[in-house]
Amino acid sequence: MKLALVGIIKNEAHDILYWLGWHARLGINSFILFDDDSDDGTRALIRAACVHWDIRLFHIREHSLDLTEQSHLKRQQQVYCDALNAVKGQFDWVGLFDTDEYLTLCEHETLPDFLATMGTDVGAVALHWRVYGHNGHITAPTLPPSHSFIQHSMVEEAINRHVKCFIRPSYWDQKSWVNVHYFPLKKGQYVTASGKPVTWSAEAQGITAEQADWSVAFLRHFQNRSVEQFVERTRNRKDIHLNLADVNFSQWNELEDHSPRAVTASLLNWVRPVITSGAVSALEQLHRRHPPLTKHLPPSSTQNPSSFTIFALYPKEERHLGLKEGLIQDVEAQELEQHKNGVGLFMLQSRRVPTAAFLFALDQNHKIVDFALLGDGRLGGLPRYDLLPIMEQKAIVLRQKGGFSRRGYFLSAPPKEPLTTNRLKADMWECFTAIPQPTLPTGQSWLTFPALNLAEMLLTAPALTLEDISLLTALDRHITTWLLPLLAAHLDEAEARTLRSYLGPFAPFIL
Repeated sequence: MKLALVGIIKNEAHDILYWLGWHARLGINSFILFDDDSDDGTRALIRAACVHWDIRLFHIREHSLDLTEQSHLKRQQQVYCDALNAVKGQFDWVGLFDTDEYLTLCEHETLPDFLATMGTDVGAVALHWRVYGHNGHITAPTLPPSHSFIQHSMVEEAINRHVKCFIRPSYWDQKSWVNVHYFPLKKGQYVTASGKPVTWSAEAQGITAEQADWSVAFLRHFQNRSVEQFVERTRNRKDIHLNLADVNFSQWNELEDHSPRAVTASLLNWVRPVITSGAVSALEQLHRRHPPLTKHLPPSSTQNPSSFTIFALYPKEERHLGLKEGLIQDVEAQELEQHKNGVGLFMLQSRRVPTAAFLFALDQNHKIVDFALLGDGRLGGLPRYDLLPIMEQKAIVLRQKGGFSRRGYFLSAPPKEPLTTNRLKADMWECFTAIPQPTLPTGQSWLTFPALNLAEMLLTAPALTLEDISLLTALDRHITTWLLPLLAAHLDEAEARTLRSYLGPFAPFIL
């Protein structure tokens, strides 16, 4: 069974990768996306995602028809009709969603499993909305919408009777158009996710007469998201004009559903390779424009580093840390013994930038592993934190520096939970003990790690430049990507801005 998802996008850099990853993990084979003049880096993020998923990206301005003067609704009609005509014969089912709509399956693991339950008399499946409110967010949260927005409307809310659909392209009546919620069929019928025939409301086709059915599948509709994102959405839609009297910030927050948080770690793991691909592409561009000027000799892998010091980090009570689906979490010793998922958290402190801490992790075999910190948002290597000593407690606290957040949250290690960057004030769970580690736990030099060896090579030079990063890119692009937060901290202010401009929309995922 081949499945495609069609969507129109505009300025979705903050969430587009999460939307793609969410639906790829459910079994979507191909994405057919039409960009409506995004200017926030959305297209660059999607191009990087094309390396990993089948994504066909079209720019509406360059579309075969002139849509630039049409209304938003007319543009939707033309784009969706063109897409359905183009994919006939290529896909068994096609979904037509907005990028603030996330399909949720309640009884099936994947979309092919779900759609296989539909008989040949079914031409389209109508999926009801579950509309989510602002959830108290003023600014855009760092984590995916599926994690950040857990409060939603009650099932009896009239707005939840709206549907979006999965349709068999061969059953679609291309001569007719109603709206984006309802695509006329030349054969077959519309059914709900439960397989029951749909009765349409007298208001319009695309709105059911019955109450929303969330029992088998539905769409999480993050229509408002944060106030910041709501304002941006309003700015992007030239056909709607809102003022404060039109907005109820407490609406659609009546019920809570934490279940999507169970897949946040796997969703971040889907997105991480895309960020790496985008950063590698940016570094290749930097390498072409800033060719290396000097050569550096790598240090001996038997000597100790002279440009930085490594510390082992422990929560204040010296609890055990494990790695669960890429998240560092406080775990019981028994679990570590059973799953062999123990992890050591380490901090690199540069002698030139002593107030900065760069974090990395080693598994039980003393190999560097990828990890994520909830609330941080960065998916590269060595996320940077400000290092603040707490003298009276003989501890340190770590305050986020970089990423999406401008608040400077503290890293916290709550018992039996993932390490999370979400505290405005430092208290007991935000205190860490830092113990110097002159060598690896095996007794070997830290410079046996190629990444740290190359970092030592550059950081012992009198100054670090973009040309040095270019040299490192020629040696190993992926190691350079992993080292970027550390390297960026050693550039002068002008060159750091230049590096960020090369990274573009990937910068907050890395630096």
